[in-house]
Parts: sequence; C-alpha cells; structure tokens
Amino acid sequence: SNLDHTYQTWLSEPAFEIKCTVAHPFVTSELSQIANSTLLGSGNTVNRINLQGRGDFLKISEGVVVANMSYYGTQQFAVSNTGSSGIILNGPIEDYDLTYNQKKNSTHISFKASHELEHYEFYITLYASGNCTMDVNSLKRNFIKYDGVMEELVEE
Repeated sequence: SNLDHTYQTWLSEPAFEIKCTVAHPFVTSELSQIANSTLLGSGNTVNRINLQGRGDFLKISEGVVVANMSYYGTQQFAVSNTGSSGIILNGPIEDYDLTYNQKKNSTHISFKASHELEHYEFYITLYASGNCTMDVNSLKRNFIKYDGVMEELVEE
C-alpha cells in the first residue's frame, strides 16, 4: 500500500515513535581526536555510532514531544545543569509540517521544540520500509543525524 495513506493518520495527528538505531555525529577536530580511543565503544567509528539496545527514542503525541537521545559532538555553550548532555525533551512541538514526496515515496516531517534554553529543529525523512533519518539542528550544538525506525504510537 502507498506510504501516503498507510501513515497518513498517525503522521498528521501526529502520534508516532522513532527508535534510534545509529547516530551520525558531525565530525569536528575535537571529535576526531577521540576516533582511535575506546571512548566510542567497540565497532563504532567517529561518524557512525551504534545505538541499538540503548533505548534512544523520540515520541510525539497530542502535540508534545518526549525524547531522550544520546548526543555525540561539540556543544557550543554550557547546555544544561541537569547533568545530561543528551538531547532530552518533554514539551510542545511547534511548526509541525508534513510533506509527501511521491517521486521518492517518502514523507518529510519538520518541527521545532525547546528544552530549557535550547531550541531544536528536527527534519525527518520516513521511507516506505518504516526506516527513517532524523536531522537535529541547534544553535548550541553541532548538527547530528540519527537513523531509526518509526512506528505508530499506540497508547497503552
């Protein structure tokens, strides 16, 4: 069936969850300095970090985004006093936009969200397989991209 119709309802509501499988940091000189260290974990490279089994996620439901995603990269300013350097969100989404690309059989989603004094822009591309990529931009951190799997969010 056509992605357009299959995903339509829960994408336009929106009510979905992305389970992150891989992080692709923006590689800076600081990050490349740890490329050969054991800090990244076995099998990982500075531009591809496996997140499977870590539970990194982003959920959107009833106009609220909740997320907890590992962040690898350079932070431009002190971000939070909560002690976590991950991308942590629990608040309203803004400027939610949904576009279907018939040629590529993919759906593009964009929205904004904030946590404390940090503002994020999200750009998600969802493919017919359910796989997706998510680009995250912030003025206080370098760009990062995640691969993941998107599912309809079913409230328990």
